[in-house]
Amino acid sequence: MRHLTLMAALMAVLAHASADANPPGVTLDSAAPGANRHYHFQSLNAAVDFARSIRKADPAARLHFTLDPGVHELPTPILFGPELSGTPEHPTVISARVARGSELRGAISIAARWQPFRDGIWVMPVEREDFDQLWMNGRREVLARYPNFDPSIQPLGGYAADALSVARAATWEHPEDGDVRALHKARWGGVAFRIAGLNADGTVRLGPALANNRSAPPYDGPHPLYRMVEGLFEELDAPGEWFFDRRKRLLYYEPESGVDLRSASIEITTAKSLLRFVGTADAPAHDFVVTGLVFDRAWDTLLDASEPLARSDWEIARNGALFIEDAENVQIRDSAFHDLGGQGVFVSGHAANVEVRDNAFWNLGGTAISFVGSARAVRDLVYDNDVSVPLERLDRTPGPASDEYPRNCDATDNLIHDIGTSDLQAAGVEISMSMNITISHNSIYAVPRAGINIGDGTWGGHTVEYNDVFDTVLLTSDHGAFNSWGRDRYWRSDRAEIDKVVAIDPQLPFLDAVQPTVLRNNRFQSDHGWDIDLDDGSTNYRIYDNLLLAGGLKLREGYARMAYDNVIINNSFHPHVWLANSGDVFERNIVTSAYQPILMTHWGKTVDDNVFTTRAGLQEAQHGGTDEHSVFDAVRFFSASSGDFRVHPDAGTRAIGFQNFAMNFGVTSARLRRIARGAPVPALISTKFQPGATTQFQGAVVKSVETLGEQSAAGLAEASGVLILSVAAGSPAALGGLATGDVIIGVENDQGTAPVSKIDKLPDLVAAFQARKWQGSIALEVLRNQKERSILIKPQGS
Repeated sequence: MRHLTLMAALMAVLAHASADANPPGVTLDSAAPGANRHYHFQSLNAAVDFARSIRKADPAARLHFTLDPGVHELPTPILFGPELSGTPEHPTVISARVARGSELRGAISIAARWQPFRDGIWVMPVEREDFDQLWMNGRREVLARYPNFDPSIQPLGGYAADALSVARAATWEHPEDGDVRALHKARWGGVAFRIAGLNADGTVRLGPALANNRSAPPYDGPHPLYRMVEGLFEELDAPGEWFFDRRKRLLYYEPESGVDLRSASIEITTAKSLLRFVGTADAPAHDFVVTGLVFDRAWDTLLDASEPLARSDWEIARNGALFIEDAENVQIRDSAFHDLGGQGVFVSGHAANVEVRDNAFWNLGGTAISFVGSARAVRDLVYDNDVSVPLERLDRTPGPASDEYPRNCDATDNLIHDIGTSDLQAAGVEISMSMNITISHNSIYAVPRAGINIGDGTWGGHTVEYNDVFDTVLLTSDHGAFNSWGRDRYWRSDRAEIDKVVAIDPQLPFLDAVQPTVLRNNRFQSDHGWDIDLDDGSTNYRIYDNLLLAGGLKLREGYARMAYDNVIINNSFHPHVWLANSGDVFERNIVTSAYQPILMTHWGKTVDDNVFTTRAGLQEAQHGGTDEHSVFDAVRFFSASSGDFRVHPDAGTRAIGFQNFAMNFGVTSARLRRIARGAPVPALISTKFQPGATTQFQGAVVKSVETLGEQSAAGLAEASGVLILSVAAGSPAALGGLATGDVIIGVENDQGTAPVSKIDKLPDLVAAFQARKWQGSIALEVLRNQKERSILIKPQGS
């Protein structure tokens, strides 16, 4: 077999080079009998084309593309098809001569030809049909928008209720140039619309909703407040904003003060995808290794996100800076993906043994890593959450209908942060219509919604382990650091109907979720949702040895969820509307506040043998019919202040058989560990407040009732409860009706259908609100003038 090395090095301009610097050549090493030959090219594309010609002559030739350091501008994506495939022993390699020194850039430089226009705006001709991002002197500038961009205002960098007002729309000469970006009405991610024009009454006519699959009434349209409009010439009114007139091919820009436009470097986006590994069903592309590259400045694909995923809340653009489809045995290693308008690595359709390892992702418009199969692989697929296939017509064959889905793939040891800057329905890692995906040792943080999301139950077998996922659900609501849905073949929007059809055929929930999904040894944290959120029908899960730092564990409808040996800090277990005969298990867990059940009439197989760190929490659970053998134990952690939440084997943990687990979370490579953040360590609520301490509570200053005088003044039978010392005007506490001198003695559970959580001291109140922060309003029991009354508080930010 001949050996061939292709060395491609198109460097448009080094970061420190002048605009007129000559780019270096491109080297191709081609093996001849007994020796290598060297060729030179001016682009990676040219080297790839030449490689195809060599492969025609010698199908067994080995290929290795090596990029010289510098910026490689890609006007169009580079395609690696089956004809460039390698072998398991000798894969085709695309690498950098110096690790992460070669940038593949989805943008090109253009010459400055600016002329003054008016009002501080400059104009220049650009011979392109369209582009969606402008970079000036290496900085991404802002497409003309209202309200003006302010990174300190979130979401959307600024929002306004009047963004689509009739008065504002009347100023737009070409409203069809614009688009709208907003939060979903229920804040279930983001949603976008192209503007289709104006109606006869001057109101704005929007195109179909994009980037969200839950946009039918009552959730149609953009959020009434969290909305903005962009891409309209009349909104170009701030330094750093730009607009491209596609009709006249003119670029308008308002520079910052002191910027010399005639010497500024200018780049515009050209490509939505940079490298593509795409085969066919009969001839997959296979055996490729990508290593040491940098991918940046690709097109924003939010307005392409029109493909709904199976009954999840997502619509996607099936694209990514590195795109893989109908491909096998592909490795993406030691690379960086940053400042991309859209998604990072997208593994689509038929794909097997794809490995995404030891990479860094940051400043991405969308999801970092996606594994998404084809709808053709799903039996009885529907997209609408409220639609179901009648039982008599349901396909009872378990598993996929074809092989057009990712399987046996993994995302391991990746650093992912600050993603979803454009598409708020994004995740660090997304899995949909896939099987046997491993998500291991990743550090994921600073995300608008979930860190890891599994969009459906098809077809399970995933392993999510040793990940560090925190600072999640930052811009949306009703979600988790880990989130899943399971609206699969058995799913009905009516729970009574689910109970009915599953009673007829108990195997229905497992036709799609054919293998269990395992969540183990992760550290999850969400201050704005749940740490683990198994929502709407998520089925066939094993959840054990996880450390949950803020939001607790939620299990909504579904079957065969087994949660054991988890440590839940400053929160608890959230069982919601379980189905009959679910087979759910919750045992040998440590919970630090009372359970938070919602409309529970069925309690699964086992909810018992747990450790409660509050006696009241245990008593509430037992009053509700669970936890007969659970225990109260003032658990002693090894070192809570440093994040070591292993427990000393005290009587309680020994009694239930709880076993410590290794707390080794996040990335493992030395390179990534040096730059990765770790989850913030929370102070234990149970030990946070010393006697006499005061704190802010929803705009009120509060303290524990501790003295005989405080007890007597309030008319309490004992020194317990939380005393209101003062209430700020206009605060949630004031709006709810709390007053100075009130004593909070309880918090209602489960919409008034479960026992009230007794509030003894300040930690009880803080823990109760921590566990209920997802609710729109929370009912307090208050003692005022020796009479009990109910006060409804709407928490700040809910």
